[in-house]
Amino acid sequence: MRSGCEAHHPCRTPTAERATGQDHLNCVKVKQRAVLGILLAFGLLMPAGSTAAQEQEELRLTVRRTFGYRGGDQIQGRFALGIEGPEDLVRVAFFIDGKVMAEDREAPFEHSFLTREYGLGIHRLSAIGHTAGGAELRSVGRTFEFVTAEAGWETAGRIVAPLAVAILGILVVGTVIPAVLGRKHPFRLGDYGAAGGAVCPRCQLPYPRRFWSPNLVGGKLERCPHCGKWAMARRATATMLQAAEARYLLESRPQVVDDQDPLSRLIDDSRFES
Repeated sequence: MRSGCEAHHPCRTPTAERATGQDHLNCVKVKQRAVLGILLAFGLLMPAGSTAAQEQEELRLTVRRTFGYRGGDQIQGRFALGIEGPEDLVRVAFFIDGKVMAEDREAPFEHSFLTREYGLGIHRLSAIGHTAGGAELRSVGRTFEFVTAEAGWETAGRIVAPLAVAILGILVVGTVIPAVLGRKHPFRLGDYGAAGGAVCPRCQLPYPRRFWSPNLVGGKLERCPHCGKWAMARRATATMLQAAEARYLLESRPQVVDDQDPLSRLIDDSRFES
């Protein structure tokens, strides 16, 4: 026996409700699949579009310092504008704040300028190129602040001064410590330590390189314990050290000096003759 509600709404039986719910889920799944398909198609098209945009010929403006100061976006002195672009460029115009600075019709397309020829402050540099096929290409503008020479050197000094002090301190420590410890630890033939041995370019004798000596471009800054000469000591090979050790042994051998005159030597030698 059906209830009153079921009699008035025969479609709202449990079986009908389950069927309706299943149809709704199926519909949702179909919509989700359609949306995913659209997104996938859009995602597949994006790389092709971006690749096509990348393949489109563009100009890239370069700013190179010739002489002067450059710290980030602050520049002062002489600079050269250049272009990186397609091979069929026939003409390039360089602009500052939208006004033509120069026009070049021969590769490489460049323009040199002095910042003092323009006012101090913010300036925007850009370029427009024309190809043999008639296409017009525009570079992305680059913004710089033109500063005075005093401001440029002052900023550079704040950067360079601490570095110079640090380098000077390293050099002083690296030269004083070896000189002091070298007196306490005299040279011993064949004892070169972890840093290896070197051969003095002046006296050609071997000596050890100290690990605390400053490392510079040409080697360690060392003082020769034999002649006292400071030099950039490179690590010597075993063959070079053997040759220098032989030279050291030869020079350190005591020399016998014969200060007797020839006549006295003849008289002494005649006593032993029969």
